[in-house]
Amino acid sequence: MSSRNILSEEDFKKELSAAFSETKDRDGWKGVMGQIAEFGPRRTGQNLLLDATSTGAFERLFPELIDNTDAAQNGNQEEQQRNTGLFSDKISYAFQLATNQGPLCHEPVQGIAVSIEDVTLTETGDEEMGRLTGEVIRLVRDAVWQGFLDWSPRILLAMYSCEIQASTEVLGRVYGVITRRRGRILSETMKEGTPFFTILSLLPVAESFGFSEEIRKRTSGAASPQLIFAGFEMLDEDPFWVPATEEELEDLGELADRENVAKRYMDKVRSRKGLVVKGKKLIKDAEKQKTLKR
Repeated sequence: MSSRNILSEEDFKKELSAAFSETKDRDGWKGVMGQIAEFGPRRTGQNLLLDATSTGAFERLFPELIDNTDAAQNGNQEEQQRNTGLFSDKISYAFQLATNQGPLCHEPVQGIAVSIEDVTLTETGDEEMGRLTGEVIRLVRDAVWQGFLDWSPRILLAMYSCEIQASTEVLGRVYGVITRRRGRILSETMKEGTPFFTILSLLPVAESFGFSEEIRKRTSGAASPQLIFAGFEMLDEDPFWVPATEEELEDLGELADRENVAKRYMDKVRSRKGLVVKGKKLIKDAEKQKTLKR
């Protein structure tokens, strides 16, 4: 990272405050800078943990930006922080865990703002503290996950930037391979004085396995791609979508597995990681199984 991309703390606060003021729901984000307790995951991500309690249960990142109305209510902030200090770090850890391993593919998520509005403690014995610690972490993590799922999440696909040089004779075959693998053509330019075209495209990493071999096979070695990682791109498709109307049920069936590309990608990742895949049967047609004869 070059030095020009590194912001000072003051510049970062100014740009972040300006970003909040430019959102559609400006009133909802008013005074949020003084409520920020953490970023996540790894305390540097694009997710926010907000302390919206009236007594200040968490240590704020920018205490100088707390509204005067909040500061007036925080007279017993030190006492409250001493009382909730046993669990505030557990809530913080659960937030980091939930944002580092999301509910879809156990990959980092972005765009989440978790607002803690109240923390209530009851007197418990020391022997119960160990059990409560695990329960608090699991409860907060599951709550963040469920809130994330309620807003119809999307997956981000890792993308390759693909550059291919091909002649006019094999240009159509190259386009066919890219389209079949859900790629997108960005540009096509012809080199002056040569019969070759330079094709720039974006290709999902999940579809890139065997791509180079297929290109060379289809073009008889006349074209060879060069793949460079180009970041992530959102796949605007709900992985939990199922047909609901009569027309959708008639055309796609009850599950529409072949049409829901996002669900197919998600299930592949979950299966590779050993996670539970919803709707997947470990054994098909169990009643037809037979034992071998001795």
